[in-house]
This record gives sequence, structure tokens and C-alpha cells, in this order.
Amino acid sequence: MNRKPKSLLKSAVALSVANALVVSAAYAQEKDQQDIEKIEVTATKRVTSIQEVPLAVTAIGGDALVDMQITDILSIEKAIPGVTVASFGNNPQVILRGAGSAGTTDIAVPIYHNNMYLPTSGQALAGYMDVERIEALRGPQGTLFGRNTFGGLINVITKKPDTEEFDFGVAATLGDYGLQKYEGFVNVPLGDKVAFRLTAADEQRDGYVENINNPDGDLKDSDYTYVRGQLLFTPTEDLSINLTMSHWKDTGNGSLNWAYKAAGIPLDKNDPTKINAIDGYLDPRMGVYEGCVGEPDRAGGRSQAGNVCAGDASASIVSDPRKIDYDYTPIRELEETAVYLNVDWEVASHSLVLNAAAFDYEAVNLMDAEFSSMASWVDGTYGTTKSKQVDFTISSLFEGPLQYTFGMYHFDSQDPDNKSAYLFGSLTESWYAYAGATPETPSWAYWNNEGRGGTKSTALYGQATYALTDKLNVTAGIRHTKDDRESQGSNSLGWGNWEDHLGPDLPTYNYDGKEVERGEDSNTDYRLGVDYEVASDVMVYASYATAYIAGSTDLATQKLLDPQTNKSFEVGFKSTLFDGDLRLNGAAYNAKYEGLTTTAFIEQGDTGVAVATQVPGGSINSRGIELEGFWDVTEDLVVDFGVSLDMSEYDEFIVGAGNLVWNGEAPIGAETINGAHVFVMDGENTPYTPDMTVGVGISYFFDLGDMGTVKPYVHTYYNSGYMTNRAPVFFGEQDAYTKVDLSVKWQSVDGDFTVQAYVNNATDELIQTYTEILSRARVAYDYAAPRNMGIRFGYNF
Repeated sequence: MNRKPKSLLKSAVALSVANALVVSAAYAQEKDQQDIEKIEVTATKRVTSIQEVPLAVTAIGGDALVDMQITDILSIEKAIPGVTVASFGNNPQVILRGAGSAGTTDIAVPIYHNNMYLPTSGQALAGYMDVERIEALRGPQGTLFGRNTFGGLINVITKKPDTEEFDFGVAATLGDYGLQKYEGFVNVPLGDKVAFRLTAADEQRDGYVENINNPDGDLKDSDYTYVRGQLLFTPTEDLSINLTMSHWKDTGNGSLNWAYKAAGIPLDKNDPTKINAIDGYLDPRMGVYEGCVGEPDRAGGRSQAGNVCAGDASASIVSDPRKIDYDYTPIRELEETAVYLNVDWEVASHSLVLNAAAFDYEAVNLMDAEFSSMASWVDGTYGTTKSKQVDFTISSLFEGPLQYTFGMYHFDSQDPDNKSAYLFGSLTESWYAYAGATPETPSWAYWNNEGRGGTKSTALYGQATYALTDKLNVTAGIRHTKDDRESQGSNSLGWGNWEDHLGPDLPTYNYDGKEVERGEDSNTDYRLGVDYEVASDVMVYASYATAYIAGSTDLATQKLLDPQTNKSFEVGFKSTLFDGDLRLNGAAYNAKYEGLTTTAFIEQGDTGVAVATQVPGGSINSRGIELEGFWDVTEDLVVDFGVSLDMSEYDEFIVGAGNLVWNGEAPIGAETINGAHVFVMDGENTPYTPDMTVGVGISYFFDLGDMGTVKPYVHTYYNSGYMTNRAPVFFGEQDAYTKVDLSVKWQSVDGDFTVQAYVNNATDELIQTYTEILSRARVAYDYAAPRNMGIRFGYNF
């Protein structure tokens, strides 16, 4: 059992105080330096210096993304203190300040593209191309942003067309694992009021995970294309209209749906007939262990993967974490078409901004279900998400003590084509219900069904700041949201007509006689804040904010269950020191997440029988400290750093033992309450919340005169470890690790040509990003990318 040490908060405070003393002592040193680059962000819906925003914000510029080899959401955590990305299947999940670690019915830390909310996490897998900057906002942001900013958000802001001059850039990256990536842009002015910008990329790479049984089944490969076209129209100096269309398609095998690496069965060390989730060992098999002479049958495993005692090689697993032995070639396709509209009009000392977007996203991912070389089962998921949204804001631009922003947001994903399902099929005629099944034509199980539905959400929001003096500001914000959810389950495929169940095409379902479940809820969130300019380059601030995610629909009442809520308090500082050479920012926070989906025991009428049910009622306490900075130590030496201390833990939370239950018996370490086998998590660590992370990047510029410059860069990231499953299972713990990324970049004198060599994860750390417990106590892992290297050639890109 892991609990956060209570002394850690005291240590964190001491560390921050010590750091402040060091900075103060060094402040008097005279340095003949140019100021560090000024960073402007739109975190408050107006262009502002990051040092003037009384929020915990991290901004990463496009050039920095290239230097740090941050190419997508899976590589972003090293640049943002406190962020962990849980990676499994097509669903990257951002965890920030404990939010997203457990129990929410929607995305807790969403990804935005150009201020528009991405309604599915899979859409965030598209790589970063031609990006202006990425902004990461910590804590609730609902009084200024569109939807589900429960624990914060990450906003990816792309470069826009330019009416001033023709421009273009290209880059090619070649690397190990057969990596070939080509990307570029072209900007074309069409007169002095119209411009067009086209951005495109294509990437192919072999899998990081080798399938020794099926060369076509390697995993964690890459095969995608991306194209984005933008048309900018500026009829006046005060009005701009930008229309964007993008298309992204990924057909690589990727990862499997939940985790890719078979790990084994957690058995008790003294009695292998029992499952032990707390201090057992992993028996390296996915098949059964039954009938061995002189030995008892061991718990867990699937006979469809074979029997160890029968000599079936398929029953055991390959020990190498980067190798698998599966028969089925994954079928995976992700495709998104998006349209964005941005209208920005400055009129009557106000800024009127309209942002609108429509997304059409489809995902299919079918995989080997028994995790073995036997041709037995296939399963996976598919889904379609069509959505549209609009966000309209009015912001003041006049001089004066009062500045404000008011807005309206509407989101709609209630499209009849929005369908999703878990899908299971047999690859063999194991019984007559699977008649005709082959690996090429799987028979979809008669009990399969799908669901459809969506959400409509409308919100009115506003935030105002008033300058009480030229140093002291107060801020107040409010947001009222109304959510309408609907869902409908289909009929199952049904019994009989087995030939109609045969693939490879996905099955079709009917919804005859199925009731549509609907529910509505509304909520009001708010923000209160104060900031004070201690000195010309030092600001302190404090804020209190709330956030909300609508609950799921209750079938019995046709209403939404209680929502998840966040009450968050934050204090922080923004400082620019050493005559402008050091930007040092820090924040401390305390958040309470309530209404999280957990297991509760509900008495059934007056029967006296309590049944385990998933209901809102869980809670998490999250508190911690974040520190980040950027320091021009000399004209040539630059250091960037980020530190996070996180003490998130479950307050009241119950996790069902689920697939760890074997023959009706609870796994060792679980409790049995009212007949249900559960883990009581009160006081335990929340998953994906390491006690400490430290990231330090160091670069040095070598001036080669007429031959340009060379900049080596070393980034070291320390993570103290975390749990990768909601339950306190021994096999779900990722130990502490240190990851090192290296690069060296040559740049021509005019800055147009670059050549960058890089090595990511230079020490080849094995980093566990997810743990799945499959049926019959089978455990599978997902891991981050291994050491990989390459060289990037760029022109103006």
C-alpha cells in the first residue's frame, strides 16, 4: 500500500523557500545580458505576457518543440511540470494535479486545438506540425474556456497565414526503426488582404514492438498523413477571418486497445491456486496451467491461449517487453476531418471573437484478444464522433481599471451517426454459434451490441478584472452550464442466422424498441482571484475556482447522476530576475475532487440486500507545488527547468476487484463487503501522480562564424514513480526512473538551414504507462517508446 508521506508537503515548502533565498542572494549580481525572450499567451482570451497572467501557465514555442523532440501528446510531459500521460490504445489520457486519474465521466484535462475542444482523446494523437506554441493551463478554466476544463487544459495553437510575404519551409527526418518523416508548409499572399497557408506531413516508421510470430503484426509503428489548409481574409486592419480545413489519417498498427504486452497471472507465492494482487508474483503465461502431474492447477489464464501442462508454447509469454508472439494482424484506422472558423473583429474598443469548429472522427481498432500465437479470438473497439461547437467572446480593449470578457459556448455531439461498441469475435468454429469462422472471416458473437448518443452543452460565462490600484488587481468570473445527454443501446446481433455474423466487415445493429435515455443538468462555477505587483518584475497571486463535469444518465430516473466537481485553491508568483535573464514562476495548489464514479453498495428496496453499483461518490484530495523557469546563464548557456511535487491521494474511493476474482473468490488483498470483492482505496496514492518530477534542460551555443552555430541540448527528466492502475496491485507500480534526451543542432548564419541529430530516451528506460487486468486475472502492460534516434534536415521549418 502506498500513501503520500505527510512530511513531503513540508519538504516542498522548505525547498521553495530555499530556492527563493538562493535567487534573492544572486539577484544583486550584475550581468551584461540581453533579456530572455518575452512570451505572449492567450490563456485569458487576450494576448498577454505570460508573466502578467495570474495563473499557472506553461508555454512551449514551436522552435522549442522541435529542439525538445516533442512531436505529439505522448512526448509532452517532460516539458510541463505535473503532467503525466497515461498511454493505452488510441486513448492518451492527460493527468494533471490528480485530475483524470480516476472516476470522471468525461475528459478531465482536455486537448484544445486553436481554442476548440477535442471531444475524444484519440484526436490528440495527431502529430504537431507548423505549431506556433502550446499552452498548458493548470486548474479549472471554465470561466474563460469552452468545455470540461476540470483540471486544466492543453491548447495547441498553429501558425496562421501571413499576408505580408511568400514563404515556405520543409523538413525531412530519418531515423532508426526505418523512420521517414517529411513535413512542410507554404504561405502564399493573394494580394494584400488574402493569404493561403498549406501544411502537410507524412510519417512512416516500423514498430517499436516486434511480433516474432507475425511480421505484419508489429506494434507501436507509425503510418500517417496530415494536411491542413488555411485561408485568411483581412478586409480591414480591424477584421480578420480565417478558415481552416484539416484531414488526418493513421493506418499504422499502433498499440492494442488497452495494453499490448502480455505480462502474466498474479499468483500467491505460497499457494498458486490463489490470485494475489498485493504481494504475489507474475506467472509468465496467458494460457491455463492445468493437469500437470503432481502439481495443483494454478489460478487464472485462458484455455484459448493454450495449456502449459499440455506443452502448448502459445500458453507462455515472451519475456522481452519489446517482443510479442500474437497471431492476429491488427486492423486499425484513425481518421479525422476538421473545419475551423475564426473571426476576430476589433470595434468600439472591444474585441469580438468567434471560434467555431466541426469534427468528424472515426476509429477502428481490432486486435488479438487472447494475447497468444493461437488463432482463437479477436476483439476491439470502433466508434464515430461527429460534433460541432461555437465559442463567441466580447473582450474590452479600452484603457481603464476595468477589463472584462463575456462569452457564450455551445457544443453538440448528438448526431445519429455517433456510434461506438466493444466488438468480440471468434477466429475458429469452436462451437456452432461461430459457424464459418476463420482468421479472415471472424464470427462476431451473438451478444455483441453497440450504443449511440451524445451531449449538448451550452454555457454563458464571463470574467472581469478590476485594478484597485496600479499594483493590486481583483478578478471575478462566473460560468453557468446546461448539459443534455442522451444515449441508446442497440439490440444484440441475436441468436441464429450465423452466416450474417461473419466478418470481416463490422456488423450492423438495429435499435428497434430500444428507449433513448436522456438526462439534463445545470451548474454554476466561479473564480475569485487577486494579484499584486510586489516589484516591477515580481507578481504574487491567489485564486479560488470551481469546475464541473456532468454525470452519466440514470436509466431509472432519466436524469443525470450527480456531477463530478472540483474546488481548487491556488497561490503563486511570477518573477523575472537577474536583470531580465531569469524567468522563475511557481504555484502551490489544493484541490478537492468530489462526485467521482466509485463502487457503492445500494440496498435493493426493502430486501436488505446491497448490490455493488457504480455511482458518483468518490473523492480525491490533491495538493502540491510546481516550479518552472528559464535562465540565460550567459550569452551562450541556457537552462530550462521544471519541478513538481504532487501529494494527490484518494479520500474516499472503492475499486472493484473485477477480473482478479477467480472462481468466485476474492484475490488476496481485497475486501468482501456485502458480497462484493473490492479494494478500499481511502488514503492511497492516486494513479499517475508521482510524488516528484524534475526536468532540466541545458543548451549551449557555439558560434562558428561564417559556418553558423551549433547548439547541443541535454534534457534530463526524473520521475519518482507512480501507479498505473486504480487498484493497489503490486504489478501496477512504475518505479522511479531518469530519462535522458540528447540533441545537437547546426544552424546556418541566416537561420534558414538546420541539421539536428537526436537521441530520445538515451538510457533506454523501460517506462510503464498503463496496466490492464484482462478477464481471468491476465495482466498486460503498455510501455513508452524505447531509445530511438535520428537526424532532421530542415529549411525554414
